[in-house]
Amino acid sequence: MTNHVKILIVGGNGFVGSALSKSLSRYFQVYSTFRRSYTPVKNVIHLPLPSLSEKEICDRMIQAVEPNVVIYCLGSNNEAEAERDPRGFQTLHSGGLTHLIHAVDLLKSKFIYISSDFIFSGLEGNFYESDSTVPATQIGKAKLGAENIVKTRSLNHLIVRCAPLIGRGTLDHTSWLDHVRESILLQKKIEMPSRASHNPVHISFLSDLLKKAIERDLRNKILHVGGLTKITPYELSRQFLQKIGLPTELIEPADTVGTNASKIDYSLNFTETLKLVEAEPLLLEQSLDLL
Repeated sequence: MTNHVKILIVGGNGFVGSALSKSLSRYFQVYSTFRRSYTPVKNVIHLPLPSLSEKEICDRMIQAVEPNVVIYCLGSNNEAEAERDPRGFQTLHSGGLTHLIHAVDLLKSKFIYISSDFIFSGLEGNFYESDSTVPATQIGKAKLGAENIVKTRSLNHLIVRCAPLIGRGTLDHTSWLDHVRESILLQKKIEMPSRASHNPVHISFLSDLLKKAIERDLRNKILHVGGLTKITPYELSRQFLQKIGLPTELIEPADTVGTNASKIDYSLNFTETLKLVEAEPLLLEQSLDLL
């Protein structure tokens, strides 16, 4: 079914978008947008990203490509940036969604929004797809705002909430683990969050899930993507460095967890998603092996 299906990845020059472009191009015809630069990917057609805030430009891009599926990866997980400029961060995540969704709906195509585990409160953890979303961070609020636009505007959509995705990035757009490795190689100290737990997974798991969701034509559902191991970014960074034979002394906790400090748990429960796509979950060790 694959070669005739066109996939347009909006935000294809970032870590997530470039990884999805590379993996999904083995099965589908992939178009990938970029802003300033991109790393060429075999069998992927790279397109400059137009201004999504202008309806006519959105319409022209969608009419030119005629995608069967649009995967929206635009956004950022930079917590400091989100807290510094909440309004700008909201615009970054959802500023052009309405026009883009309208153009996609006219083609009767599928719109897939890549969201985050930050849309939850972090109070209990093990969040199900149907649990209430009460974000405590500006990242979560921006992502939830975009989710609500997708739910109310798109006739055929999937919202895919992801735990932190791990993998190797490109020369132009590195992953956060690449940043950790490069900092240690330059003998720079680096701080990583030590209060908030997530259940990270290798980005190939997301790619496999999207492939199956597209082939099965899942629609108007929320999917959760995560791994079987719950861990903080601080602990994960140390395990990653040990895995590749680098010292861990320069990794420091960004927040001290004392006896009176509450820990945060953003972990996702993805059992319902596994049933829909019949995927095998990954332990953290398996995700690290894929690096």
